[in-house]
Amino acid sequence: MDIKSIVRTVAVISLIVCTGAVAFCQDENPLIREIVVEGNDFVAREPILDVVKDVLTVGEEFTPMKAAEARRLVDRMGYFSEVNISTEALEDGVRVVITVVEKQRIEEIMFAGNTVISDEELREEILIEPGHIADDRAIARDAERISAYYESKGYIVRIERARVSPEGVLTFVVEEARIEDIRYEGLKRTKPFVIDRELDLEPGEIFKQSRVQTNLRRLYATDLFENVDINIRQGEQNPARDVILVLTFEEKKTGRASVAAGYSSLDDFVVMLSAEEFNLRGQGERASVSLELGGRESYEVSWMDPYFDERGSTIEFNIFDTERRRQFVGGAAVSVADNEFDERRTGGDVTYTTPISERRAWSFSFRSVEVSSSFFQGTTTLTPGVGRIGTLQMGGDLPGDRDRTPVPDNPDLDPDVAEPGDLPIPVEVAAPLHPGGRVNSVTLGLIDDTRDVRRNPSSGLYTSLSYEQSGDFLGGETNFGKFMIDHRRYFGVGDDIIAARLMAGSTIGSPPFFETFSVGGANTLRGYEPDRWRGEKLALVNVEYRKKITEALTAVGFVDIGSAWGGTFRTVVPGFDIKADDQEFNAHIGYGAGLRVDTPIGPIRLDMGFGEDGSQAHFSFGHTF
Repeated sequence: MDIKSIVRTVAVISLIVCTGAVAFCQDENPLIREIVVEGNDFVAREPILDVVKDVLTVGEEFTPMKAAEARRLVDRMGYFSEVNISTEALEDGVRVVITVVEKQRIEEIMFAGNTVISDEELREEILIEPGHIADDRAIARDAERISAYYESKGYIVRIERARVSPEGVLTFVVEEARIEDIRYEGLKRTKPFVIDRELDLEPGEIFKQSRVQTNLRRLYATDLFENVDINIRQGEQNPARDVILVLTFEEKKTGRASVAAGYSSLDDFVVMLSAEEFNLRGQGERASVSLELGGRESYEVSWMDPYFDERGSTIEFNIFDTERRRQFVGGAAVSVADNEFDERRTGGDVTYTTPISERRAWSFSFRSVEVSSSFFQGTTTLTPGVGRIGTLQMGGDLPGDRDRTPVPDNPDLDPDVAEPGDLPIPVEVAAPLHPGGRVNSVTLGLIDDTRDVRRNPSSGLYTSLSYEQSGDFLGGETNFGKFMIDHRRYFGVGDDIIAARLMAGSTIGSPPFFETFSVGGANTLRGYEPDRWRGEKLALVNVEYRKKITEALTAVGFVDIGSAWGGTFRTVVPGFDIKADDQEFNAHIGYGAGLRVDTPIGPIRLDMGFGEDGSQAHFSFGHTF
């Protein structure tokens, strides 16, 4: 090859290289001269240009990396099913074209499968509205909102699918969890049908947490179980939707027995025996027997069936022959050697309670009891011209006994000068001051009970309204009526409890002393002796603050306010009656503190109360109310 040929070849190669280099540089880094948006309909171009403004800028270079980033940013807006970035050559650069295909629009929103929550409620919970684009992420977020709303109402739900039809209809398909089965574990003594009759849950019904909790409270209210756990397992026939409820029980020790002994100058040596069973035959029946043997003999037997019939009615029988130490109601006109006496009651009662709703029930009871007279005598002086003189328990008779001739009222009578029909001098008499008698009565009551646990409630209320009618038409010796209301409320304050009770009562007619209301003692007005005030009317308020110290120990602070007042009580002294200490309502206040101790024989109550008469210690069982 000659020199000229070599030179021409080199020149051609150099020209080709230079031309390719210039072209390469121009294709790789063209300048952006214009940015346009195509394909948009509902979405304006300005929001699209705004999201890419930091990547695509007029006057700056256009690169494949910038194109990819701009595409990502526009796609992230969620409005488009397709996004493309292309360029058109211009004399001094390129025109960048952003081409979009908008997603389908939602024309209507529908729900399917929802039965416990309405369409209107669900629409309030979602953010998507007709006219919005069908964005999968937005739809998924609304499906989560629907699930959360169901959960807040106590339901379990699964959104099977949420799709948009070609016609633009968005449908959320809801699958509400149902109870596939209910199973029991841990039962040893209690029969399964005892659990069945307490539950009102059925396989196939919609699962709702609040209903499950209500049934759990009913199981605790039987007082048969120390603990009840509820586990929710996946269904076996429809695992994706349904659930199986598994109740695991820890049974209580429901049988208790105790032996005690005591000595007093009145009764000498006394042995006290008691036994009770709260789950007789494993059927939830309750039975108890208590005996006192020795210087004082008494007994009490009770039996209760909590499910006497298919309605869930309760029936309870009590038979007793017992003594109780009572407080004498006297007055300044009467003197006694002692202010307490033993009152003996012999008889029985039967109570039938039947539900009328989940929380309310009617009760009907019949009572027949023979009450003894007080065993000691009181003394008083009858001045001339006062009352009738009948047989007095003094070992002899007085004038006027047989014909019961009234003594004329003669205020001018000179005691030293006898006149016809008058007693010449004042007479001191002695007799049992509180006569007994037989009471036969019927009582109709209405009960409203929402307590979470009856034995030691932490929330809810209990209200009992009752009217008792006693009369000789029932074979008794007394005629009177008695209204009574007992209202209690319980509030949780963290782990502590505030409990309050209001009691009020009134009588119709003239009830005997032993059927009147009384306050004073461990169960009514603490800080005072039992039966400190008696009367034909009652008003009482108790407030307690219960603070749990340990599992077995609770501290209590209390304030009690109330009284029993009104009425005049007949004695066996003819023409001589005794008035109640308070004839008008007079609020007596007691306050103090105490402990509640859980023991194998049941909860023990120890209270120290302070009142107008000083201080008083009280010992009893269980909470006051």
